[in-house]
Amino acid sequence: MKDLHFGAGNIGRGFIGELLSKSGYHVTFVDINEAIVNDLKKRDTYTIKVLDQEIEEVEISCFDALNIANEKEEIYNKIGEVELVTTSIGPNVLPIIAKDIAEGLKRKVAAGNTKLLDIIACENMIEGSDFLKQEIFKYLSEEEQDFVNKYVGFPNSAVDRIVPAQKHDDVLLVEVEKFCEWVVEAEKIKVEENKNIEDVHYVEDLNPFIERKLFTVNTGHAALSYIANYLGIEYVSDGAKDSKVREDFIAVLEETSALLVKKWGFDKEDMTAYRNKTIKRFENPRIVDNVSRICRTPIRKLGYNERFIKPIRETAELGLANDALLKACSYILTFRSEEDEQSIQLEKLISDKGVIEALKEVTQLTDENILNSIKEGYEKLV
Repeated sequence: MKDLHFGAGNIGRGFIGELLSKSGYHVTFVDINEAIVNDLKKRDTYTIKVLDQEIEEVEISCFDALNIANEKEEIYNKIGEVELVTTSIGPNVLPIIAKDIAEGLKRKVAAGNTKLLDIIACENMIEGSDFLKQEIFKYLSEEEQDFVNKYVGFPNSAVDRIVPAQKHDDVLLVEVEKFCEWVVEAEKIKVEENKNIEDVHYVEDLNPFIERKLFTVNTGHAALSYIANYLGIEYVSDGAKDSKVREDFIAVLEETSALLVKKWGFDKEDMTAYRNKTIKRFENPRIVDNVSRICRTPIRKLGYNERFIKPIRETAELGLANDALLKACSYILTFRSEEDEQSIQLEKLISDKGVIEALKEVTQLTDENILNSIKEGYEKLV
């Protein structure tokens, strides 16, 4: 089995690449980072360090690499040869690589290549593969789209593994936490063998699992980090143990847990266990991660269907508590970083238009009670 994986960064090598390698796939990594691509081409193995109570070293083999900047022909040909295409490049980059995937699919169609293929976006977003498909289809004719719909599957997936920012002398070394979860929609898979990837959880309805992860891990991680950043705490694990940070971010998780139980029917005790396991993951002292990294792109994190605003909207609709979520949004507005373009943009929006209008533009919210609550919380902080 062969996989073409867009993104040879830490998630690609330290999560998706690991699971596929364990399952016997040959992985061709695609990236623009010349140093990483060149090392992947030269070497037979790279190392993953699993940071738990005991550090475990895992050797990954059976891979090669292509540079998307100057090896496009090889990438297009691979799309016609592999059984699986995966991505871990970030939601904002999916539209960029869509054109290259589309070109490979065009050639597959032109050659009458009916070899079945699955394309899975492994990103921190809801319905990432559907989004990637829409972007790809912008470059395909109606006839080409019909062919792709017949022979190519786009299963959505949810992924979860904390991989901190890191730098090593060995550019291929990756440090990761032990916990990992990759959930994939079973019914959209075209290639039967792609239903047997080790440690992947296949489900009929992915939405509950996507939202459980998004509203617990992503919402909790971000809430913790924005609060800790405001208090001058540098590392996530220190923030997770600070009494003030814990009080506020655990309150956020209790609100999202209540929403998940009511909306999707998760067992309350199971949801509590999942929440507590997530908190323990944040506390792991071996995962050295700056809160400032998690705080980046505040505008994206305040998006209408993102980790804060969506649960705020839905708790309001269901009559559930959301005070802690609203307070977390107030903390987001305080984040300032000269190294983050969205932070600068958000600060300018608030300065030029005021808090309410800035929030309306960023969140697309119209509920005055919600908007005023976030504004009042922000004004208390500044």
